[in-house]
Amino acid sequence: RHTVCVSSQVGCSRQCTFCATGTMGLRRQLTAGDICDQVWLCREELHETGEDVRAPLRNVVFMGMGEPLDNIPALFPAIRALTHMQLFRIAPSKVTVSTVGASASAIVALGEAAPAVRLALSLHAASQELREHLLPSARDSTMEHLAAALDEHSKLTGRGA
Repeated sequence: RHTVCVSSQVGCSRQCTFCATGTMGLRRQLTAGDICDQVWLCREELHETGEDVRAPLRNVVFMGMGEPLDNIPALFPAIRALTHMQLFRIAPSKVTVSTVGASASAIVALGEAAPAVRLALSLHAASQELREHLLPSARDSTMEHLAAALDEHSKLTGRGA
C-alpha cells in the first residue's frame, strides 16, 4: 500500500526553529481542492506506473508543508472529500492529521468534525520551556492546555492521539 503526505499551506506561520518551512512564513492557505489535488495527482502517478494495481494508495497524512489545524476551513472539507465513498474512498481511519499543537480548541474541533480521523501531536520537547524555544508559537498553547484538549478529543473519538 502507498501513503501520500499532503500539505495544507504554502509556508507556515509557526516559525519552528528547526523547520525550513517555518522560516519562510505563511504565503497562503491551500484550498480543499488544492489539498485533494495532491492526492489525485499521486493516484494518477501510481496508475501511470502500474503501482496502483500492486499497492493502491490507502493512507493520507497531513504532515507536509504547513500546520493543518491553522487551515480548518479547507482541512475539514478536504477530509470529507477524501473519505467520501463516491470520490476518493479512503477510510477515515487511514487519514492522519499531524499538528504541533496549534490550538487546544482546534484539536477538539477535529474530534467533533472527523472523529474517525487519526490525530498525531508533535510536542518536539518534554518541557514547556524547551518547546517554546523550538516552537515560538507554543506560548499560545501550553502542554497543560494540550493535555486537556487531548482528553476531550479522546472522549469524542474513543481513542487517543
